Amino acid sequence: MAKHQPEDVRRRQILDAAKRCFIAKGLDATTMRDVAKEARLSLGGIYFHYASKADIFRAICNETYGTVLRKWEAEPEQRNSAEGVIMGLARINVEMIETDPDYFRLALVLNGAAVVDTELKNIKRTHHDGFVSFIQSSLEGGVSDGDLKAHNSRAVAESIVALFDGFYLRCAIDANIQPRVSIETALNLLMAGIKK
Repeated sequence: MAKHQPEDVRRRQILDAAKRCFIAKGLDATTMRDVAKEARLSLGGIYFHYASKADIFRAICNETYGTVLRKWEAEPEQRNSAEGVIMGLARINVEMIETDPDYFRLALVLNGAAVVDTELKNIKRTHHDGFVSFIQSSLEGGVSDGDLKAHNSRAVAESIVALFDGFYLRCAIDANIQPRVSIETALNLLMAGIKK
C-alpha cells in the first residue's frame, strides 16, 4: 500500500506515470488502470485525484503547453523587442528539443488525441490559441514601436507556432535534423521580411 503523501506530490506522481503511459501506449490505449499500475497506486487513489482520463489529459496539457511561456517569463531580458520575444521563444524551444525528447513525444500524443476527441480538441485549442495570441501581441507591439512593418500578425504568429510544431514532430521521430540552425534560420528569414 502506498504511503500517504501530500496532494501535490501524489498528483505529480500520477501525472508523471500518465505521461509515461501515454508516450508508450498512446492516449486511447492507456487506461486508468495502466496509470495506477505505473504510479504504483490503487485505482481508487487515481480517481481520488482525477475523475477521468480527460482530467489527467487536461492537467498534462496545462503543464506541457505552459512550459515554454513559463521559461520565457523567467528571462526578462528577452522582452526588449518583438524580435527578442520570438528569438527567445525559439531558443527555449530548441533547448527543450535538445534536452527532453519525451516532451515532444508527449506533445504529439496529445495532439493526436485531440484530432479525434472533441473535448480534448477544445482543451488543446485553448492552449494553442493562447500561445499564438501571445506571439501575435508581441508582433503587434513591434508594429506599434515602429520596428516592424504592418503585417497580418495572426498569420505570422500561426506560422511561427507551426514551425515549432513541425520541429517537434521531426525530433519526436528522431529525424536527422539540426533544429537549432534550422529554426533560427527560418525565423531570421521570417523576421527579415517584416522588419522596417
